[in-house]
Amino acid sequence: MLRHYFSNVSGEYIASKNLEHVIGFTTSQKLPSVELAKNEYFAMLDENGNVNQWPDKNGCTWQIKTRFEQVTAYHKETKEPKQFDDKTLVTDDYTLEKPATQFDNWDSQLDDWVTDLQAKYEYDYQQVNSIRGSLYSQIVDRLNSEAEMIRRTEGNEAKALDYEAQADAAYIKIREDNPWPLPPEA
Repeated sequence: MLRHYFSNVSGEYIASKNLEHVIGFTTSQKLPSVELAKNEYFAMLDENGNVNQWPDKNGCTWQIKTRFEQVTAYHKETKEPKQFDDKTLVTDDYTLEKPATQFDNWDSQLDDWVTDLQAKYEYDYQQVNSIRGSLYSQIVDRLNSEAEMIRRTEGNEAKALDYEAQADAAYIKIREDNPWPLPPEA
């Protein structure tokens, strides 16, 4: 008689063999003719989802179960990622949704990340301010200093004006290439 072996822990189908005698953790019930997804398996379980040594005598049936799949979840306060063995094991202080930006905060009412637009604006403003300041000191200030020194030491006004024109052009280009971010709408 064809019997189907299953795990005594999970109820998962293991193999089928012809047996002369009935033994525990086997069943004569046919396997369902259903196509399983790659993370699914058949399990012989009772109505409460428990494995039973004598399934044919205790109303057990084949059920489709889903295997655990590792997931990454993100802490709602710190945004730190953490690995969980399955999405069903993710605790309430974590979410499967990845924050889109470093300025996202968890909104428990929306049950989603919300970007703090003011914090993003302030960060972007500081970035532009830092870039502009660095470029001004590297290019514009040096050209203006050179123009002043030429004027004082050489007395060559035309050459000094040329350096000042280069400084002005560099200043305008730096501003155009590094515009201030738009503040968030209130």
